[in-house]
Amino acid sequence: GDDKLPSEIIDAKKPGKFLRPFMQKHRQAFFHASDAYSADDVGQRHTWLKLGAPRIEALRQAFIASESRMRIGFERSGDGGLQEIRNATDIAVSQRPWLKQARVTGAGSFFGGSKNQASAFPLSPDLTCVIGGSMTGKSTLLDGLRVHVSAEMPKDESTRKQVEIRSAQVFAAGSAKVELDCPGANPTAPPHERWPALFYAQNELQRLSQETSAIADILAGLAPSETAGIERRNASLRELDDRLRRTAKELAGLDDSLAEAEQAVDRATAAKNALKAFTEVGVDRLQMAARDRQRWKEASDTAEAVLSDIRRAGAGIRSIEVPESEDGTADASARENTDIGRRRTQLDEQFQTIEREWENWTREVARIAESMGERQGEIRVAVERALAGRGLDAAKLREVQEINRQASLLPSYDAQLGQTRDSTARAEQAFDRAQAERRAIVEQQREAFDRVIVEVERVFGGRIHARRIDDGDNAPLQTFLLGLKQRGISRWWNDLENERRPSPQELAECLGHESPGSETDSGTASAPAADDRLDRLGMSSVVQANFRETMTRARRRELAALRCPDRYFLELRMDDGSYRRLDELSGGQRVSVLLSLLLETEDERPLVIDQPEDELDNRFLFETVLPALKRLKGRRQVIVATHNANIVVNGDADMVIQLEATANRGRVAQAGAIEEPGVRDAIVRTVDGGEEAFRLRRRKYGF
Repeated sequence: GDDKLPSEIIDAKKPGKFLRPFMQKHRQAFFHASDAYSADDVGQRHTWLKLGAPRIEALRQAFIASESRMRIGFERSGDGGLQEIRNATDIAVSQRPWLKQARVTGAGSFFGGSKNQASAFPLSPDLTCVIGGSMTGKSTLLDGLRVHVSAEMPKDESTRKQVEIRSAQVFAAGSAKVELDCPGANPTAPPHERWPALFYAQNELQRLSQETSAIADILAGLAPSETAGIERRNASLRELDDRLRRTAKELAGLDDSLAEAEQAVDRATAAKNALKAFTEVGVDRLQMAARDRQRWKEASDTAEAVLSDIRRAGAGIRSIEVPESEDGTADASARENTDIGRRRTQLDEQFQTIEREWENWTREVARIAESMGERQGEIRVAVERALAGRGLDAAKLREVQEINRQASLLPSYDAQLGQTRDSTARAEQAFDRAQAERRAIVEQQREAFDRVIVEVERVFGGRIHARRIDDGDNAPLQTFLLGLKQRGISRWWNDLENERRPSPQELAECLGHESPGSETDSGTASAPAADDRLDRLGMSSVVQANFRETMTRARRRELAALRCPDRYFLELRMDDGSYRRLDELSGGQRVSVLLSLLLETEDERPLVIDQPEDELDNRFLFETVLPALKRLKGRRQVIVATHNANIVVNGDADMVIQLEATANRGRVAQAGAIEEPGVRDAIVRTVDGGEEAFRLRRRKYGF
């Protein structure tokens, strides 16, 4: 009736009691129309129909798939009247992103053809299925688009490499040109902004089902009101994790610097105290005596050297003989010869006198130097006795000059120590603040996920259950503990059941805390507080002692900086009513659960999946996945490469693209809706095994 809605028909009463089962059995549909009592009544009530073409066959298909192709154009308003629906079905007035067509040009590309030809891939704003035989380019198309729009790549390294290779060497080979037609998007924006699609390569969902972070990401998308906050807090937690790691490393360096500065101050203070003690016991007199003795020793050594020179000179004088002239007639020469000889004799006598006097002077200087040495020795003995009386090492007397130097550096060492202590205090405060901030964000994140888990229960009616284990992803702590390379500690950790393993914070609390000055000279922590309870974690006393000795202050901070993310588990309700965890299900069941979650999210970003049916349970596919796909129509673009007829036909694909290929070229053989004869034939041949196989199955089933 033109004043009724299907939702108002009660299944338990007439006409719903017989009408709804009859219509479901015969694939008939509710629709809304207005009786034309007058010309003004025409068009007062209407139903939206999605048709691939204006044909009777298209109308038949629309009735068969009425849950996805037909939508009554009215809903109840607040006052009980009928008003036009608010979520318009016309994609032209929608704000959701979608890709209308992709074109690939370039002879080097698998889809490029000749130089001036292009392969065009028309897509629906709702469900598009890409079909074709093996090696026809289905994965190449999706992987190429993924790389072209810079979408997030697979986390699994081997899968990521396959995607990159197919894109670079096949899809975009030879500098192929790729053009995207994204209605309503800014044509100058980067591809990933115009078409922000989420991609899942072949078998990627299977691998993601084993990753905790992937399950948490999918859960976050189920509640749009929580998604942005969860992503923002995740980014904050990653930043805080990095900051705490950096600060812990900085503090380890400051610990070393602080220890060095304290040792330097201790040495300089000891030197200063030693100098003070030396002064009090008369070291100054000893130093003066040493200087006097040194000066007289140097004078004695110089006198000995000069004496040696005088003796050599005297010997030289005495060795000179005055020659006599042979010419006796020269009276003047004879007289001169006699005078020179006399003068040489006088000089020799004078030099011998100087030599004797210098010998006497040298002996006197040597005697005084020896006396000074004896005096220095007497003073040294007295000083050493005085030092011994004070418990000081007399051997330090030989290091007075170095001690003086060390003592002079005390002010600069004190200043350096103060600066290092200030830096350490600031870093410790920053470390504590970051820890407190991280704890607060973790609690906020858990509260948000609690709301998401409630939403999962509501959406799936208890069929899929989600639960959390706080700090359940203990891989970071495992890496830390095994990295200690202590056999007993590693064995203790490996013997623990996964869910009994402690968090970094719990382990730190059981280990206890030490004050900043409680480390020994070896750098290990002092004995723990009496209330430490490592034994409650299953550690033997020997392992506890080994662990405490291993956990230096730097390692304790490193432990405090660790965070084990919460772990989320999905559980599927089985036919007997019991629940089984995702990691206990078959590969197909795991993919089914994840796919259901992906399809039920309110995320409007396009979703692109390559062959989700590889390990998919067909019953689960028909009962859960396909209804979810149909509910997405009008809300989200979905593109699936598939060999499964259920997805194409029972999913009521709005666009089917059939690919064919030769050895080195791929092309679009058919593209359109299922009501087009060429597309329908392509579906039968490609995913249903051909008409004869279809008829044979129908006969065998007895339909």
